[in-house]
Amino acid sequence: MVWSLRILTFTILFISFSQQGHSNLILFYENGNSAHQCVSRGGLILSREKISDYYFVKDGISIYVLPVPVTVSSTFADVQICDEEMKIERIWFRKKRRPSLPDIDKIKREKEILNNVYTLRSQKFWLGNFILPVRDYKRIIENFGVRREINGELAGYHRGIDISGDIGTKVFASNSGVVRIARKFTLEGNLVVIDHGEGIFSIYAHLQKIKVAEGDFVKKGQVIGTIGRSGRATGPHLHFGIKVGKVDVNPFIFFEIEDKIDKFLEISAGAM
Repeated sequence: MVWSLRILTFTILFISFSQQGHSNLILFYENGNSAHQCVSRGGLILSREKISDYYFVKDGISIYVLPVPVTVSSTFADVQICDEEMKIERIWFRKKRRPSLPDIDKIKREKEILNNVYTLRSQKFWLGNFILPVRDYKRIIENFGVRREINGELAGYHRGIDISGDIGTKVFASNSGVVRIARKFTLEGNLVVIDHGEGIFSIYAHLQKIKVAEGDFVKKGQVIGTIGRSGRATGPHLHFGIKVGKVDVNPFIFFEIEDKIDKFLEISAGAM
């Protein structure tokens, strides 16, 4: 019996979401064991061992975080990717629209600006679970990871969730942090990016108005802008995303992140 308990102790520590129809988003594991469970694209792998350069600190304990890219195939870092049906959004145009050369150059420069921001490693500013950034919304479209095809060709993957609402509806900071971006971009429109520390960033795109400035410290629940349709948007909505470093993760993870970290510490303490 003791031997069996040791085996259980050092196998995968796995917790899934029970709300919003999500499962298998976070995989916990210890002692370098290969996974016998699976993790979703855009999920997180947490460990007390150093599995990446990113880590959360809770009660003086470092919890290493390995974000799973949305583009991975069957395995990532020796962890099995859940065999989910990949949702595909197909768009057909009679004539394929292409950005002009000046736009292409501008978009490239804007991507470089954003990539530089996402390399920042600040102290921890966030506290507790993240909150939904819109209260008076019409609909939440859970389209994270959707594969987008235009005229049969891959155009990319949707890297956040879309929250529809009336133009002018207030948008709130999902957690506390420093505003790193508050300006207009070609694709994202009026864009706000908040640095929450520990490599976590939240992204708010297609805003009508921006109500913060770069360098501002904002608190969780503070108004940072309003819903719009600026940039490449087909209708009024907020594109909301979360990154850990440069990797996009499913935002729903962070609506329960504190709870999941607490559970991880509880389970891993029992395994040591």
